[in-house]
Amino acid sequence: MTSHRALDSPDSYTIAWIAALPIERAAAEAMLDEEHAPPTGFARHQTDANVYTWGRVGEHNIAIASLAAGVYGIASAATTASSLLASLPSIRVGLLVGIGGGIARPDEDRDIRLGDVVVSQPDGTTGGVCQYDLIKAKSGGMRERKGFLGRPPTVLLNALASIQADHERRDSKVPVHLQDMLEKNPKMGKKTKKSPGYAHQGFENDRLFQASCDHVPGSDCQGCDAAGVVARDARESADPEIHYGTIASGNTLVKDAAERDRIVEDVGENCLCFEMEAAGLMNAFPCLVIRGICDYADAHKNDRWQRYASATAAAYAKELLAYVPAVEVQETKRALEVLQSVDQKLDHMQQTTSAKRIAVDHIRPSHHTDKMERWLRPPDPSTNANHARKLRHEGTGAWLLAHPVFQSWHSGSRCGKTVLSTTVLDHVAADNERLLINFFFDFSDATKQTVDGMLRSLAFQLYQRGAGSSVLDDSFQAHQDGLQQPATKALEDIVVKMLAVQQKVCVVLDALDESTTRSDLLSWIKDVTSRTELSHVQLICTSRPEAEFLREISTTIGEDNHMRLDKQAVDADIRSYVAAQLAHRRDFQDKGLSHDLLETIEMALACLPRDLDETYRRMLKSIPFLVHAKRPLRLAEAVDIIATNPDAGSTGFNIKRRLFREADVLEYCPSLVVVVHAADKELHLSHFSVKEYLLKNSLLQLPTAGISITRTCLTYLADIGGNHAEIKRNFPLARFAAEVWVGFAASVEGHKEVMEPILRFMQDEVTFQRWCRLYQQDKAWDGDPGPAEGTRLYYACLGGLYRAAKLLLQEGADVNAQGGMCGNSLQAASSEGHVEVVKLLLVMGADVKAQGGFYGNALQAAALWGHVEILKLLLEKGADVNLQDGMYGNALKAASFGGCVEIVKLLLEKGADVNAQDDYDDNPLHAASSEGHVETVKLLLQKGADINAKGGDYGTALQAASSRGQIETVDLLLEKGADVNLQGGMYGNALKAASSGGYAEIVKLLLEKGADINAQDDYFNDSLQAASFEGHVETVKLLFEKGADINARDGTYGTGLQAASLGGHVGTVKLLLEKGADVNAQGGEYGTALQAASSRGRIETVDLLLEKGADVNAQGGEYGNALQAASYRGHVETVKLLLEKGADVNAQGGEYGHTPLSWASENGYESAIRLLLSTGNADRP
Repeated sequence: MTSHRALDSPDSYTIAWIAALPIERAAAEAMLDEEHAPPTGFARHQTDANVYTWGRVGEHNIAIASLAAGVYGIASAATTASSLLASLPSIRVGLLVGIGGGIARPDEDRDIRLGDVVVSQPDGTTGGVCQYDLIKAKSGGMRERKGFLGRPPTVLLNALASIQADHERRDSKVPVHLQDMLEKNPKMGKKTKKSPGYAHQGFENDRLFQASCDHVPGSDCQGCDAAGVVARDARESADPEIHYGTIASGNTLVKDAAERDRIVEDVGENCLCFEMEAAGLMNAFPCLVIRGICDYADAHKNDRWQRYASATAAAYAKELLAYVPAVEVQETKRALEVLQSVDQKLDHMQQTTSAKRIAVDHIRPSHHTDKMERWLRPPDPSTNANHARKLRHEGTGAWLLAHPVFQSWHSGSRCGKTVLSTTVLDHVAADNERLLINFFFDFSDATKQTVDGMLRSLAFQLYQRGAGSSVLDDSFQAHQDGLQQPATKALEDIVVKMLAVQQKVCVVLDALDESTTRSDLLSWIKDVTSRTELSHVQLICTSRPEAEFLREISTTIGEDNHMRLDKQAVDADIRSYVAAQLAHRRDFQDKGLSHDLLETIEMALACLPRDLDETYRRMLKSIPFLVHAKRPLRLAEAVDIIATNPDAGSTGFNIKRRLFREADVLEYCPSLVVVVHAADKELHLSHFSVKEYLLKNSLLQLPTAGISITRTCLTYLADIGGNHAEIKRNFPLARFAAEVWVGFAASVEGHKEVMEPILRFMQDEVTFQRWCRLYQQDKAWDGDPGPAEGTRLYYACLGGLYRAAKLLLQEGADVNAQGGMCGNSLQAASSEGHVEVVKLLLVMGADVKAQGGFYGNALQAAALWGHVEILKLLLEKGADVNLQDGMYGNALKAASFGGCVEIVKLLLEKGADVNAQDDYDDNPLHAASSEGHVETVKLLLQKGADINAKGGDYGTALQAASSRGQIETVDLLLEKGADVNLQGGMYGNALKAASSGGYAEIVKLLLEKGADINAQDDYFNDSLQAASFEGHVETVKLLFEKGADINARDGTYGTGLQAASLGGHVGTVKLLLEKGADVNAQGGEYGTALQAASSRGRIETVDLLLEKGADVNAQGGEYGNALQAASYRGHVETVKLLLEKGADVNAQGGEYGHTPLSWASENGYESAIRLLLSTGNADRP
């Protein structure tokens, strides 16, 4: 079995990946870049029955958790999540990754295929997941949905936005990850009798049947009616497509097409997938749901596609994680804290889901303890103790237990001693008469550095053991049932009272010197040792022999209770440990090998700093990074900085120079640096005043510090070796060095110390490609950008490396070579504002009119980002001011969008067409107006921009500003003569644009300027209908007050009431009815408001309309009447309500002449069919 490294702490894991099935777990494990052994100090919570796999994906350490074998459903998922958080409180966010049933509607542009991936994404109505069996019965046989579940956390939603934008421009990496999986795990690609494998199963095995097509028993649907197969366009590739929307979750396995379609209508049109775990997590665990489609949630489902679907979901999860910054995850609130906010309201959750009740019941036996833990948030000292035990060699430390001072302490009371902690801890633990509690101060964990943290830990340990638990319960209640945090003084009183009620207590405190609140700690020790009510408490402490502890501790407890480390005994322990280790190593049993190994040991010892001066010289190597880098260093990165010596020739970076422990970084300079965010081990200067002081040192000022940083990074990147995966795994500084060196190098490359290393680095193909695989400046968001897409000259120009670019050009680099996101070197330098590089490129013949890349041309790139001097240079060299191409069409539109008035003015002076339109008929005035750049709008108008020019998505500048809520721009445009009633664009006119967006103040302004409140067009008809469709109650109210015709009839939805009813906006419907809307008004696609609401199953709206007098048998619209509309879509509860209110079960009409029963029969809605037939009056088709 392969041996895997173990991370130092469970706190290193911040992302949980939950997989319900073994095949989902296998796919998840196959996506790991590195698999880990269980972390040091991991202690499973007593309620935790999960199975874990540990590993790394990109920058993230991942804990993969599985449900118990054979168990699934939302309650089991909730139990898995609560147990996971009990064992791993450091988890921030989660991914629920696995298989699901797809809801394919190819005729509605929802062409979901087997193997595709569906991702939960909020859509304004849902949080991305809804529980379809969360329904409450109401009087009259109606049902009411009790709401949707929580949203994914922001850090994951931001990643979704980034990956979706990237996929607009380039292919997903899911196929690449799938191929890597099969190459690394050949067995997963093999087909056997038991397993079809994790590869694509062939288009011929992907068939979607009509809902009305019955399944003939059999595993492959060979007996099913081929006429029932839905015809779909052939796909060009087997690569899975990604879909974003609502995922429906529940306890019932959906395998009936009619039931599937009924649920979809109930949940909403954006529902893409069914599954059985997500609803158990979303409100109690911040996560994103990712599902590979393995069937179509109908009777034709089988297991053939499950493994491949598991793999596609896992591959997407891996790709997504590359867009999730590790720093942002670390800054995200812990998932346990999210759960705490739910738990604090436990007594008020009568209306919660059944899954959450089951999850709460699961943790209720230890609920009070868990509640206290969430309130106190105590640091866990067992991780330190367990790690120390793992490192301790058997028999070492025995001298301490035999020491006369320890023997005296052990039998005495009310004394404090300094001893070896874990040896004593285990020795005292064997005494069942003593209650033993402990705390380990730890410089690498901010929660274990203060007296406050110590007191929280001691109080919770005492509470767990039932020691004075009523004291803590009373304090919890006194702090508003945990809503307030106790002050340190209150914690001191709590611990004293809890200790006082015990008979024999031993408190072990380790590493006092690693506390950051030493004076408070010493005061607490003095207080405890002086209290008569605590005379039964034994205290034992350890510390390095630092002055304040030597002075204060000895005077507090007496010299006879104070002992120094026995150096001779420690030396003997070291010899014992080394001898035991060597005796067990096979290589020391071979004389030749043992000789080589001894030489290696001697070399390693020779690399140790010989004195304090050398120690501090090493430490100071990382200080420039700490002072000037944009993000904090991590301990492992600092270790490799110290191990890098640019003056050491071919061994500039030497792994043998790495410190014996990462933590030694802090021990060398304890007053300068501290560790925060323990899981990421971020290294910070201890205080801002430290940074201020260091910056006064000329060696730490720029450019000197920039030279040091550049040389260190280049040396490191040049000397590390291995393939890309090995580099990311074995060299923690690699990504950071690749990212930061260019920024510093550009400012100092004129210095001789860095000029040669930069040029050598850029000329060497291996180092260049290594750098680009780690980081590319034009794709800074991509954690794994892939091979270089541009030339060496391109990246030198992008980074502003003038001298490197000059040398590359002298050596024959093509100045006009195409490649990279920016298209060419000139566009790259122009976008980043590198003036001297642009001058160089122009002198060397760069084509100023070259087209391509994201910005289209160099002029547009400079214009967008406001680089005035570069823009002038390009224009002097003949850049075409009206050249059309790129994201923004032309330079003037780009500048207008960016809002740089000076550039807009310059372009206009050089002849830019102020009214030029791009391929979408958009123009500069529209761009500036949509972004609210008032000064730019003023200038464009002064220079002749047509204020009423029509074109583009927004139609007019006024509509563009109105649709985006830019009220100051709207005011300006109206003042300058914009036609307030001009028609065009997606909204028809400005008033409808503002109404659709719900911008009431702009609506009011437009009306004051004469906007036609009842202006009509083909889609929303009028502004009232636009606002009603979106449910903007206040805007609807304003429009009515200003004279909108509440019963105006035209457009797609006929009336405002019909538009609001279709969307189920009950508040808007109520308002319109109160203001006199005709409940039976005819017109529009759905004929009446009742038919519109019935077609979508808006049961509450249907009930309200009927209550207000809606004609249940009114004819008109696409379906004919309300009952036909509800039957067509299988809305059973709506059908039932309409029948109860007298709907004609045999009514015909509409565009197709169907009856309700024929509609339900044609679409296979069995429940609706049975309901209609149960009336006894329905004519059979």
